[in-house]
Amino acid sequence: MNVQERVAEYVQNNGIMQKFIAEKTGLSAVKVSNILNLNQKMTADELELFCKALRKEPNDFISIEE
Repeated sequence: MNVQERVAEYVQNNGIMQKFIAEKTGLSAVKVSNILNLNQKMTADELELFCKALRKEPNDFISIEE
């Protein structure tokens, strides 16, 4: 599982609304949806925005074992 998949899984498992993420990150709702549905690759800058919105650290979604 890659970083983007872990972020998407975290959002889904915690019942976080895509609208909330869009508002907190300043990204469009369509872009957030595309990222979380794995239709568009997440950039490092977007990962940082998601982490700030979710109050998580990027390392929370990175696995050294891969």
